[in-house]
Amino acid sequence: MAASMNSSVRAVPSKQAAADIAGHHTEIVVMKFQDQLFIIASQFMKIGTVVQVTRDVISDEVQGHVPMFSTKVLLGKDEPMTHVMAKTIVTELNPPTSVLLTLALKVTTPDVVQQVTDLIKTCL
Repeated sequence: MAASMNSSVRAVPSKQAAADIAGHHTEIVVMKFQDQLFIIASQFMKIGTVVQVTRDVISDEVQGHVPMFSTKVLLGKDEPMTHVMAKTIVTELNPPTSVLLTLALKVTTPDVVQQVTDLIKTCL
């Protein structure tokens, strides 16, 4: 027996974009859940390494409340560069919620990470 569809159930808002970055086709998908952003950034057409990025607010006497982000690799290679890229991307996005970020990039230079971040911004 098929389940009935309730008209009050809404699909998860999502957007996607694609661009050529450093000579590689790059796909971005952003899904906005109530309590989290789910971002896929791939040049391999695969999900890649999954990183949970959470916001920590640090109180500083000089600057006031400074947002900081903690990263945790949930699936894939746990390499220092993955944490750096995840923090760089999410710091620039500065979302009000935590982020589940997947990265599958062939090139990981600062310029490529910036271009990926800019492409993600078009989906927010």
